[in-house]
Amino acid sequence: MITEKDPYNQFIKTTFTLDTPLSEESLAALLSIAQVETFPKNSFLLPVGKTARKVHLLYQGAIIAYFLDHDGNTYNKNIFLEGDFVGSTVSYLTNSPSKFALEAIEDCTVISFDYQAYRKLIETHADLKDFYIAYLEKNWVISKEKREIALVMESAGSRYLQLLKEHPGIDERIPLRHIASHLGITPTQLSRIRKEFK
Repeated sequence: MITEKDPYNQFIKTTFTLDTPLSEESLAALLSIAQVETFPKNSFLLPVGKTARKVHLLYQGAIIAYFLDHDGNTYNKNIFLEGDFVGSTVSYLTNSPSKFALEAIEDCTVISFDYQAYRKLIETHADLKDFYIAYLEKNWVISKEKREIALVMESAGSRYLQLLKEHPGIDERIPLRHIASHLGITPTQLSRIRKEFK
């Protein structure tokens, strides 16, 4: 449990009030189910085949979500950085094993919420429900559609520049093979793009 004097308290409050207001009662309810966890680099928050039980708010570090094909090739679904919520929404909602892995690619500190407890709070606190809807719309509908369109309509170079604009310094933190996979290109193609821009 995180107390009101805990430094993570302000981080939670800031994150949950980015797009919608949050009452002190709802904040206190969130703090009562929050736990701080650490994951060393290369450890898994969620392996493939395990059912997701927690929602994680990334306080510090970087996490990737990826699929593996039958040949062991990695395909990035997403890159998560500070302030992002990390988890497998489909696994939560269907209570089924996750089809992708969540792996820490830096030492990570996350604020974790038991999904069922979090879900109950959403159902009983209107402001948390508003936050949940706004977050899903912004990050899982609008952003997802923009990315899907960009993969078809924009050049790899444009997508790379947009990624750098949205996340300055990401190319210094995240291994380039993960960035390339996230952009839907090969590491060799990304290397060429980076040389062109230099």
